[in-house]
Amino acid sequence: MMAKQQDRSQYSLFFSLESTLNHKHPLFIPANKIDWEMFEREFSPLYCSDNGRPAKPIRLMVGLLILKHIRDLSDESVVEQWGENNYYQYFCGEQEFQPRVPCEASELVHFRHRIGKEGVELIFRESIRINGKDSNDKDVYIDTTVQEKNITFPTDDKLAKKIIKGAGRWPTGMVWSYARVTGES
Repeated sequence: MMAKQQDRSQYSLFFSLESTLNHKHPLFIPANKIDWEMFEREFSPLYCSDNGRPAKPIRLMVGLLILKHIRDLSDESVVEQWGENNYYQYFCGEQEFQPRVPCEASELVHFRHRIGKEGVELIFRESIRINGKDSNDKDVYIDTTVQEKNITFPTDDKLAKKIIKGAGRWPTGMVWSYARVTGES
């Protein structure tokens, strides 16, 4: 019996990110819902096209800001993780994996200053739009886990015990009265 030969024409060294990613991933879905053209229209006038070094793509910079807030990351971390994460790259508009950082972390600071408060509010409004009533998602994901903190609040009893244990040698009568009051010997 002859083994079935696999069609290898589909394998390529240069593949698109879209073809390799999970289309139900939490970053894949909004990457296709966000109105990236609106950001291009609004932020393009803030750049000079014929002076200085070419700017980074607006979608990249907006995408990095959104990822930074979604994942609660620093500027440095989001830039570093972008070079390692296919989903981050797809979210920011890349078609093929780029094994490098997209920009210096300080460029995010400059971009925030460039777009100003109004630009940040525009990004926030778009985030509300894709997650609000216009959203077609039927599933809502809510994180209901609670991480207990290992913190105790001082009470008179705990403080008294701590003082007596930490004080070393106390007069016998004082230790006796503490033991008598608390019921400990």
